[in-house]
Amino acid sequence: MKKLIFTAAFALITVSLFSQERQSSYTSIYDRTIDLNQKSLAFGLTEAQFESIKDEAYANPNFVQGKIFQDDQLIKDDVPMRYNAFADEIEIKKSASDVSYGALMKSPDIYVKMFRDIYVFIPFEGSNAKGGYFNVLTDGKTYDLYKKTKAVFREPQKAKTSYQRDSPPSFPKTVTYYLVQNGAFLEMPSSKSKILKMMDKKKSEMKRFIKDNDIDLDKEADLIKTISYFDSIL
Repeated sequence: MKKLIFTAAFALITVSLFSQERQSSYTSIYDRTIDLNQKSLAFGLTEAQFESIKDEAYANPNFVQGKIFQDDQLIKDDVPMRYNAFADEIEIKKSASDVSYGALMKSPDIYVKMFRDIYVFIPFEGSNAKGGYFNVLTDGKTYDLYKKTKAVFREPQKAKTSYQRDSPPSFPKTVTYYLVQNGAFLEMPSSKSKILKMMDKKKSEMKRFIKDNDIDLDKEADLIKTISYFDSIL
């Protein structure tokens, strides 16, 4: 998939020629319908409680138009989709007007692009069941930068003393970045010095780049610039 995911030629596949094949593929990768009525019960919440926090579980709670690729071939365009960071699923609709939606089949052969965001599925230890979705931030000749957004469910907590307040249920999110080379994932540290240590072979050049460009490695946009530059000078 490397490099090809950015190739504009994907969008030029003739619709009339492949329409039947695409429809068949799309049906096969539409994994299952999500039962909306069971969601609040699954978390032990009232419908009102669940409605008040459900958007927190998503990288972006809004469905946006996206593309589905299989084996590096565009098989479906203009698909409403969003990433569920709690369930680690790509949720898709068959049309924007649909109330119901489903989950995309998890497979390393299938990836999606929603606007500028590309999500790929990576198995873990050869297992799809243990794998997960990653957001591709850069695709370099040697190194890629991947992002993992994860939401966890935090149950409501009653205050134990009169000085405390009740804690409502929530879906707090964490973001982890990975430097990826030939399928090997190296978690990016949080400190600037440790990030620079990962780029020891070009440490002096990277220090100069960070200083000259007033880079703040706590900002995602600046981290992307840094890794892209590092990859470009290798």
